[in-house]
Amino acid sequence: MSDWIDRQVEYDFTRARFRSFLNAIRGALLHKPTALLPFEEVRSRVLIRGQRDLGIQTVPLDRIVGSEGRYTDFDRLFLPRSELTQDRWKSIGRAHYQDITLPPVELYKIGDIYFVRDGNHRISVARQRGQLDVDAHVVELKTDVPLTPDLSVANLILKEEQSDFLEWTRLAELRSGINIEVSRPGGYLDLIRHINGHRYFLSLERGEEVSREEAILDWYDNVYLPLVSAIRRSRILEAFPGRTEADLYLWIMEHRHYLTEQQGHDPGADEALIDYATRFGPARARRQIRYRKPWPEELQFLRWCGLDRTRPGADLHLSDPKGYETLRRHVQDHQYYMGQELNREVSVQEGAASWYDRVYLPVTEALARQQAPDRFPNQTLTDLYLLVMNHLSYLREQGAEIDIAAAAEDYAARFGHEKMALLAGALHHARRLLNRALSMRFVP
Repeated sequence: MSDWIDRQVEYDFTRARFRSFLNAIRGALLHKPTALLPFEEVRSRVLIRGQRDLGIQTVPLDRIVGSEGRYTDFDRLFLPRSELTQDRWKSIGRAHYQDITLPPVELYKIGDIYFVRDGNHRISVARQRGQLDVDAHVVELKTDVPLTPDLSVANLILKEEQSDFLEWTRLAELRSGINIEVSRPGGYLDLIRHINGHRYFLSLERGEEVSREEAILDWYDNVYLPLVSAIRRSRILEAFPGRTEADLYLWIMEHRHYLTEQQGHDPGADEALIDYATRFGPARARRQIRYRKPWPEELQFLRWCGLDRTRPGADLHLSDPKGYETLRRHVQDHQYYMGQELNREVSVQEGAASWYDRVYLPVTEALARQQAPDRFPNQTLTDLYLLVMNHLSYLREQGAEIDIAAAAEDYAARFGHEKMALLAGALHHARRLLNRALSMRFVP
């Protein structure tokens, strides 16, 4: 039995070394990184705000992409890169074949990736054996910079610049859930120049010095976020693969300045976006861009309920701006019932975010599954949301026990033709008015 295990372990190590050789060739041909990330290099590049012990956890092996001290001994797949590791590697392999329980490995977590503190050989053997995860004692180092398994040594400089930008602006603390990423070195410095320029003109406009924090928030809320929201609504990013929203923000703002000089007046961010996409987007991708200039009522609604900040890029475009009063009532009703459920006061912003997540999105996602945008070509998703809510009210009045998503699917199935949808909406509205009139009592 012992001889068989020795032969099998020898075969496993030889096979792992050969796979490491093939992985190196594949990486060279495809220009993809195959080296493990050095833990100290990453930690020194991004600002660490503290650490906490997460205890024993089950960690996916494909998220372990670096090592504290043995990053030269293994490649990105934790395959051994030399014969120097074979004695320790084989001893771990024997333990697996003999069903010997090994202690959990020790890992550091930064962002969404992990680095080996102790247990490199155990992870290497586990990956060779086809395991998908491993038990580990994890210590998390907290940072504001998003780190994902595709991180390489080459783009660490961008992560360092992003870390410096977030430290300077404190936007990760001031605005939760932000993700501002650029794809080229120097981009974050350009963003800082934009903020400083905005601070200068804001001070001139107000006739007093504006603090850096106030200027940063005003720039993010009133300059950066509205343009990025328009970028998301228009799907212009599809015309520029490999680029980010922040990249396009910088390019469109530069193009806006160019148009201002050429035309003698500021065309505005929306017109600059359309013109930039028309001039510089690939022809096939340009045809896929869907851009709708928002109604003033839409912008007022988003600012009133705070969804422009809590759910940036939310597409709530209606074909008739009068519908925003109805949306406002939907949010207010949800806010009221949410307060009753929680037995406390709920702010408009909290209620709106909950309405968007728990009511609006389930309806529109159900409509998307039914290919409603193709079946109702002259209606926006928000138009259809209002029609579905009317349909839901009608079904419940008839005694049907049905949830919101099911009502959306039922509506799309019944009224999948544009004219039928409009007729159904009118009939539902007329029926509600009639029921209301019949229920009224007149006192002589």
